Amino acid sequence: MSLAAEVLLLEWEASAQRLDERCRGLTDAEYLWCPVPGCWNVEPDPEGSGRWTYPYEFAPAPTAPLTTIAWRLVHVTAGNWIYWEHAFGPGTRTFPDLDVPSTARAALADWRSSRAPVTRWLSGADDSALLQPRPSHLGDPLPAVEVVRILIDEQVHHGAEVALLRDLYLRRDELRGPGVKKDQPER
Repeated sequence: MSLAAEVLLLEWEASAQRLDERCRGLTDAEYLWCPVPGCWNVEPDPEGSGRWTYPYEFAPAPTAPLTTIAWRLVHVTAGNWIYWEHAFGPGTRTFPDLDVPSTARAALADWRSSRAPVTRWLSGADDSALLQPRPSHLGDPLPAVEVVRILIDEQVHHGAEVALLRDLYLRRDELRGPGVKKDQPER
């Protein structure tokens, strides 16, 4: 393993450990909590397939909707699966092909599973492997290091957002402001 791969692996593992620790004890109510009206969340597929889905736009509006813990965990997990599928696998699945977990426990298990191929690959990567162009679901090939960098960035920033939402959820009775009522039912 090269020094660069070792640094990437350390950041990948450290950010995952932090997110895993912050998700300890995550309940389904917290997973699905919408802190404001209009949040993007996971929801039963409106087509009645028995599956769950979540809204996503590659170019959201300038003021993108606030997203729930569920949305963020599913988004990070889906990114892991799809980036890896296209860069190092057959590249046949797309985001709609993935299962969207409806519970916190299932979402965390899926996230942990989605991390495994990245961890295995980084554990044996050298500089040549990091620089190798890999296919991408976004179009043009990307160097493997860029695929890994994107996944780390997603895990770090969405992980921080999950942590903040957990802090807010614990203090939800203290929230004040337009549209937030003390007795507002959870969604």
